[in-house]
Amino acid sequence: GLRQIGRIGTLAAMTTIVILGPGSEIVSGQERDRTQTRLEESLPEGAANRIREMSRELAEAGIPPQLIRRKALEGVAKGVPSDRIVTALEAYSGRLQEAKGLLGPEPSGASLAAAAEAVRRGVPPEAIRGLAREQGARQGAGGLAVPLLVLGDLTEAGVPTEPALGAVQEAMRRGAPEQGMMNFSAAVKRRVRQGEDPAAAFEQVRSRATERMRQPPN
Repeated sequence: GLRQIGRIGTLAAMTTIVILGPGSEIVSGQERDRTQTRLEESLPEGAANRIREMSRELAEAGIPPQLIRRKALEGVAKGVPSDRIVTALEAYSGRLQEAKGLLGPEPSGASLAAAAEAVRRGVPPEAIRGLAREQGARQGAGGLAVPLLVLGDLTEAGVPTEPALGAVQEAMRRGAPEQGMMNFSAAVKRRVRQGEDPAAAFEQVRSRATERMRQPPN
């Protein structure tokens, strides 16, 4: 059903970041045409036309339309019925447009995809704006996509927004490695899956991470 393409999860979102990383914002006309051709060959005419229309709407809003085409191909590959693909894509298009409004001018495709995923996971709009402001204050710092995904991970795990946002912003200020940030949220999620209270799990992992940073190097 809709969950087959509505829920992409961290792994798929990270794949999107790799595809749409720095320097890859401009999609070649050849790739665009190839993707559209695959959709037209795989979907009924009405569905393909609706996807083309949504792609045009996103492009006019300054959002890379290839984001929605790739999402459509995910649905096709999973065998999702065409009407459900279109319904899920309309919801995804709405989240992308909401993300565009939250991130400010000229966000990267990877940041938009991650922000749309954060919206789906229930991250409050002001928290997404908070990360965007943090990034704006640190020109030349690391990208915004991984911090957004980590905040989405923590939110989905049940960690309260305020401490989760504070931890991610602190990591951004310290220039923490992206893998380290992902490891942090993974450790919290692991403890929550084992039955620990989300807030308590978060504080335990954060406390241990802080203690490790204070220890002198060997």
